[in-house]
Amino acid sequence: MADSQFSIEGQPLYPHIKLTSEQYPRALATRILRDDGDEYFGAFLNRTSVRILIDFLSRTFRLRTCTIAIDGSFPVPCTQYYARRCVAPCVASLTDRETYLEIVQLARLFLRNDRELLRASIAKTIEHAAEQLDFESATLFRDMLQQIESFWSQPRWQVWLEDSTDVFELDVHADIVYVILVSQRRRRILGEKVFAFPNSEDDDVSMTLREVIDQFYQYHLPREIRVSHDFAGRIPLAKELGKRFGRKIAINIATDANRRVTAERAVDVTKARLAMERMKRRMTVAGLQNQLVTMFDLRSRPVRIEAFDVAHISATGFAAAVSVWKDGKDLPDDYEHWVSDRESELDTLRAFVAARVARTGPDLILIDGGAAQLQAAIDAVANARSNVHIIAAVKPKGKHASISHFLTEDGRRVEYDQDAPAFRLLHRLRDDAHDLANRTHRLGRDMLHFYELAAIVPSLDERERQELLRELGSIRSITALDASEFEKRFGKKKAAAIGRDLVAAQNISADAKPLIVPIRYVETDGEAEDLIPIETR
Repeated sequence: MADSQFSIEGQPLYPHIKLTSEQYPRALATRILRDDGDEYFGAFLNRTSVRILIDFLSRTFRLRTCTIAIDGSFPVPCTQYYARRCVAPCVASLTDRETYLEIVQLARLFLRNDRELLRASIAKTIEHAAEQLDFESATLFRDMLQQIESFWSQPRWQVWLEDSTDVFELDVHADIVYVILVSQRRRRILGEKVFAFPNSEDDDVSMTLREVIDQFYQYHLPREIRVSHDFAGRIPLAKELGKRFGRKIAINIATDANRRVTAERAVDVTKARLAMERMKRRMTVAGLQNQLVTMFDLRSRPVRIEAFDVAHISATGFAAAVSVWKDGKDLPDDYEHWVSDRESELDTLRAFVAARVARTGPDLILIDGGAAQLQAAIDAVANARSNVHIIAAVKPKGKHASISHFLTEDGRRVEYDQDAPAFRLLHRLRDDAHDLANRTHRLGRDMLHFYELAAIVPSLDERERQELLRELGSIRSITALDASEFEKRFGKKKAAAIGRDLVAAQNISADAKPLIVPIRYVETDGEAEDLIPIETR
């Protein structure tokens, strides 16, 4: 990024996807571009299509989304593998680093939109796998190519911007200069972005356009750029961008002849929104904290807030989760979940809150529930509490996504006000904890049988267990095999070990638990928390 008064470095941009420089790279969505050694691709639009893109990347290329250290030493993969959203480089018998990096390269070609090279690369991989009689891998890459072709065939999912038109408009005020960007494909508005800079009497504000355009186009270039004001060096800048991307680009001055009604309307709406934002005072972090102090009669400003929820179906199979906010920022890497062995929702909540609070020391605890859940949390911290406050978010009847009011420890009822920023913060944290608890519960229920098999026959590696399960169809069929069948498949030594496993496997299923690890689809502090994937199947 350019080092100038009008630098956009650190400001949120359109969504990008970054491939991390880790030993086993991840694909993360972000709006902040950093000089961090990672690879960035984009920009991509519109937001809904980008959310579909992130889901597509996860289920097609199956790169890891976890934040744990990977060295191939895990005996079993996490639930993401069984959900077909990761190739499990954590388990050496499933995917080695060389294979993983081959898949990363395919994802890289897809994000570059290099379609012909991607098709050729996958075809070559399929051919090589078939020659090695590795029909499982051949099928994996054949399915990958089919999914990619299907994605490309959907006009509404075209997130690349090479055929778009970008319109830049200056909106100048006494103390601030706004650069408004509107991107559109034909008559459809794809996205809008506003960059803000302090205004100075000594500045040529038209040069703001030059600086923003030069810095903005790092990884993509539209079909055409239109600007509301001419500026010095406009034509040379167009030539420089053309060299940067290897194709011609025009930076034209917007006139009545080439001005599009849809873009003009979008610019006008954005100007009106900016005017309203200048009129109202933005809520600071201290303002949010003070609002919470006033509304809930807290003794001090809450610096760290943790929201808890417990999920279950018909009061069985409990799972708990927590979300975290601290000093004005969500801390998704501090989110946590737990598959409970307790016999009730309240026991699960009590145990999870007690264990968590002893380690993290929040200032304010938010519980998803009513009076009973609130009391369970109060009991959980009775022996360890200092200045921690506890409140409960109560749902209206039949509306599980909403909050009707809050309950405090002293029995007060505080009505929910959607116009209060502090209440909207609590609502979002409650939703994060609720979603994580539900996901943990669902995965724990649906994936348990895979972990039962691993617990029954630990002498087999995960690939061997999966091959048996595909061939025989069930755990019961596997455990019914006699010793000679195991010997025929795995040799005498391993068959003897399997026999010992089966003898020791009485009630082993009761001890098996799914491996659920923290996952991330978006970059921490990447201004992309609204890009949670949309599942399309």
